Amino acid sequence: MWTCRNCNVSFDFDRVEPELDGQGFFFLCPACDYRNKLVDSGPDATGRPKLVQSDDAVS
Repeated sequence: MWTCRNCNVSFDFDRVEPELDGQGFFFLCPACDYRNKLVDSGPDATGRPKLVQSDDAVS
């Protein structure tokens, strides 16, 4: 589940579509259109990027 850092609404992973641009991975909040940063924490079991919110990333 991801949470918008602007309006604090939480969304299931299947409700928002992660995107990638020159600044990195992000999702747009469906409630307020805020751009929420995502971090690639490495590949998942299928080789796709495993995305987490920046403050949830494991260091």
